[in-house]
Amino acid sequence: MTTVLSARLRTETADLHRRAERSGIMQGMLKGRMQRTAYVDLLRNFHVVYQAMEESLVRHAEHPHVKPFRSAALDRVPSLVADLVFLHGPDWATAMPASGAALEYGRRVRAATPELLVAHAYVRYLGDLSGGQMLKKVVGRGLGLAGTDGLAFYNFPGIPDPDDFKQRFRASLDALALAPELEDRVVTEARDAFGLNINLFEAVATQTPASDAPASPHGG
Repeated sequence: MTTVLSARLRTETADLHRRAERSGIMQGMLKGRMQRTAYVDLLRNFHVVYQAMEESLVRHAEHPHVKPFRSAALDRVPSLVADLVFLHGPDWATAMPASGAALEYGRRVRAATPELLVAHAYVRYLGDLSGGQMLKKVVGRGLGLAGTDGLAFYNFPGIPDPDDFKQRFRASLDALALAPELEDRVVTEARDAFGLNINLFEAVATQTPASDAPASPHGG
């Protein structure tokens, strides 16, 4: 029996998914331990990745393999900018250099063909709509944030039912009906994307090591 693409992506990236959750800054974050500076560094590095991904998705928006996955409701760049301004200040882009790992990740995304771009969208967006919702609570408690200020990255106002959206996203993956060789490349690209995330998480932890002490509760 042939395994559909969404199932292959889930099962064949599971080992790297678990590793990513335990890598670098994520190890402390999932336990509610983080420094404000480290978290802001993470958002700064994410901005590089999401800017590359969302610009590429717009560029290839009419490609038949990209069109089902291009949705403005998923865009994270405006949310990242809002959080960075709130948590750091308007000079975040010049005051905070991105890591080499983030720049490498961004280059990989920009170089991706339309089909491989879908693998990057799968890794990041479905993660944001799944575990990211739990992280929203963890980050809010860890940084002493009240309301939505500083947590825009995890808010998807245009997606009222994340579970339904994820189900439709996976159905669109299965409907691509890619040739076997191309499907294999998409799975490999998704595995590589998890590796790039691991490198990014490790780089942020190296730049600003996570602390066992609670973060400062003071906002923007």
